Amino acid sequence: MKPSSRPFVAAKASLIGGRDCNQDRCFFLDSGDSILLGLADGLGGHPRGEVAAQLLQDVSETLFRREDKPLAEPQRFMLRCIGKAHRAIRRFGQRQAPPIVPRTTAVMALIQGGVAHWVHVGDSRLYFIREGRVLTRTRDHAHVEFLHRSSEQGPRARASLTRCLGGLDEPPLTTCGPPTALRPGDALLLCSDGLWGQLNADALVSLFDNRGESLEHRLPHLVEKASLMPQSDNVTAVALQWRHPANPIDNPAMTTESRAADRPSPMQPTESEP
Repeated sequence: MKPSSRPFVAAKASLIGGRDCNQDRCFFLDSGDSILLGLADGLGGHPRGEVAAQLLQDVSETLFRREDKPLAEPQRFMLRCIGKAHRAIRRFGQRQAPPIVPRTTAVMALIQGGVAHWVHVGDSRLYFIREGRVLTRTRDHAHVEFLHRSSEQGPRARASLTRCLGGLDEPPLTTCGPPTALRPGDALLLCSDGLWGQLNADALVSLFDNRGESLEHRLPHLVEKASLMPQSDNVTAVALQWRHPANPIDNPAMTTESRAADRPSPMQPTESEP
């Protein structure tokens, strides 16, 4: 995955953790002009979450291979993936007897011309890392509840998702991050809650320390560490670190707006978008 001519290094890894089934899916596609990363976490507590996650992967890979590159509108392309996957999940559920409602989260990033674009739905996250710190990350579409346990254990937090693919009739409102010009050393980490829920931000940032082992070796080790913790979930991540010389269109105003990813896109993804 790392020919010397490429302006980046990338890796992906997924483990079942303490679950009976791995409902996570992740993908990485490189056409030369465009790079697409994606991750989906099928929702536990709902039937066939692994199918919902797989459908996001299948739809995204199919659309990516069909489109001319570089993509004219990267953000709109990812919204099309979300919309088509949502409807594919709904159709699959309605064909079952009795009908079911599979659901999944989604987070995707697309890089073209040294500029990263990203979108997300749910609580699978994207971390944008620069110079050894998290410059920004996506904000979960979830309400956090605190469940009171025994006095010795204290309260326990539980997140309840407010958006996902496959739930309601219409595709979910999708949050879109600002186009961000990449500098050498910048990194993107897409991960399910099985990773970020078990490890702190410092552990995630350390993944991109260029000393010692390569990213392809470090990422599986980090995923395994999270998977071995008590009550672990499925653990999945896709990581990319940029190596190309600084892009002349770099815009510091874009890359420092850490809350820009909180602003929902004004449009919902639709299957009929061109």
